[in-house]
This record gives sequence, C-alpha cells and structure tokens, in this order.
Amino acid sequence: MPIKSLFGRTYQVVERALEVTKSRHGVIASNIANVDTQGYKTKELNFDKALDNALDKGSVEVRRTNPLHFGRQNLGAGSFETSKASYSGVDIDKEMSKLAENNLRFQTGVEALLRKFSALKYAVTEGGR
Repeated sequence: MPIKSLFGRTYQVVERALEVTKSRHGVIASNIANVDTQGYKTKELNFDKALDNALDKGSVEVRRTNPLHFGRQNLGAGSFETSKASYSGVDIDKEMSKLAENNLRFQTGVEALLRKFSALKYAVTEGGR
C-alpha cells in the first residue's frame, strides 16, 4: 500500500500546493535577484491558477465536507508557466510582499501536513488504549 493512501486526499492536495509555492518562490527570487538588471521584466506565477491546474491534472477531487468551509472560488485555468509583467523593472517592495505571502502559504501547507501526521501518530500510539 503506497504511503500516500494513508493520508487520503489532504496529503495530495497539500503536496501539490507545496509544489506550487516552491515554483512561485523561485520566480519571485529571480525577480529580486534581478532588481538592478537594466531592462529586466518581472515574471509572475499566479498561485491560485497554478494550483487549480495542478489539481486538474491529478486525480484529486476537492469537495466540501461542511457548508462553512471555503470553496474553490476564483480559481481559473492556468499553468505553472510564468508570464511577464507589463512594465519593466522590479519593485522590490512588491516582490518582498509576494515573497512574504508565498512563505505564509508554504507554512500553512506544512502545518496542515504536521496536523495530519499528528492525528495519525495519535491513532497509532494512543488510539489503542
């Protein structure tokens, strides 16, 4: 039995979200590294579109289990491809803001995995008492 099947769909969705944040981090870091490069145009990777595309390519189906959960709103079709911004030059403040946002998304994904592992650990160690 593959290890991924132990964790259900949560693991697969979070895994793909972490892949997208990793890719987005590389794009943002590239923009920051080229802050002083003449004629450099910033690149963008839309997290929501890239995640939606990653989920569409896989067999993961996201569904609401509670009416209070957020849905998959504003997630259009997209890809991991980057696009060039319409202006040249790098706004370091904007890029640092994107980097902080991306970091929060990554931390949220890691926290979701940690909670999933914690629940599994509890089931294995304490659940049998």
